[in-house]
Amino acid sequence: MTVPAIYRAAAFAVVYTLALSAPSAQQAEMSTEQKGMLEKSIAFATPGEAHRALAGRAGIWAFEISTWEREGAPPETSTGTSKMEWIMEGRYLADTTTSTFQGQMFTGQGLVGYDNLKKKFVSSWIDNMGTGIVTAEGTYDAAAKTWTYRGEAPDVVAGTYVPVRSVERITGADTWTVEMFKKGHDGREFKTMQIDYTRAK
Repeated sequence: MTVPAIYRAAAFAVVYTLALSAPSAQQAEMSTEQKGMLEKSIAFATPGEAHRALAGRAGIWAFEISTWEREGAPPETSTGTSKMEWIMEGRYLADTTTSTFQGQMFTGQGLVGYDNLKKKFVSSWIDNMGTGIVTAEGTYDAAAKTWTYRGEAPDVVAGTYVPVRSVERITGADTWTVEMFKKGHDGREFKTMQIDYTRAK
């Protein structure tokens, strides 16, 4: 019988917790292989410097968003707020966003973190104007204070998911921006969205 993934994960969590809390004498009896596995598990689970790079995002933000359906078209703009807070003991930054879009209430939830195994930043996004989960992976340029992500986003008109690129840039002590790009029908990349965040006082 195949054990469901959720039960395998729960079993792992129990074993992992026992291993961490085991007396030093027991740990001394662990094989070299077991010790290696434990060290790797701890390394994977421990937030590090990459997570701390996201620390400035925590808080409440006011933002203005501009979106473009096609290159050269006038943007549609709106405003909103985002509350960003750490969850899972500093492993993920959760974003709860409220705004309006085309006169309708817009709500969204995002997660961002750093995957110690992939050595990449990871993000996900859901909102009330779709039924998919948008995911992306990215890198961070500390000198430029800029994250670059690549993933896929829904193109409802085309009826499929299409590659997208987003750039998140810290522009000041209390400001940062997000720009998203995708390719048009001519194959050229153009900007589809820009969000300008200002920390709420």
